[in-house]
Amino acid sequence: MMNIILKWTGWIVLCLILQSTLVPYMAVMSFKPDLPLIALFYLSLSLGVMPGVYVGFFLGLGQDLFSQSFLGQTALAKCVTGFVGGLFNERVVRLDPITRGALLIAMFILNDTIVMLVHVVKSDGSAGTFFTELLMVTLPRALYSLVFAAIPLVWVNVVKPHRLVD
Repeated sequence: MMNIILKWTGWIVLCLILQSTLVPYMAVMSFKPDLPLIALFYLSLSLGVMPGVYVGFFLGLGQDLFSQSFLGQTALAKCVTGFVGGLFNERVVRLDPITRGALLIAMFILNDTIVMLVHVVKSDGSAGTFFTELLMVTLPRALYSLVFAAIPLVWVNVVKPHRLVD
């Protein structure tokens, strides 16, 4: 159990470091991948609902502390996203790569929807640009992040496939 905790802690810390140092230079038309959300996706998919919720909350809270957004909005979004990802736990539902990609895009849309809804409610703004923002910002960012999310999938399935023991 401790080995699993240390492994996932290392991956999440690595994603956070890369997100703040390397990812700003990898922007394509101002769209940057969200590596912590990809790590949360794989964690909740492999460990389940409760680890996804806890890690999502603390990951979002950490991101809230270093951003200028409302405190708790990213924590709420990542918490709900970790919960939804955990519902498709790999031990319960076997997902092919296409379904995983669709689920990752859905998690990006869910995450950004919650962030935008909290922002609209707290700032007494209008939701007029809500769907435009989802289509013009969230969807390209999710598709760009899907490229980086495919790297572990290719690594596990092609480079180092599991061998069946006779």
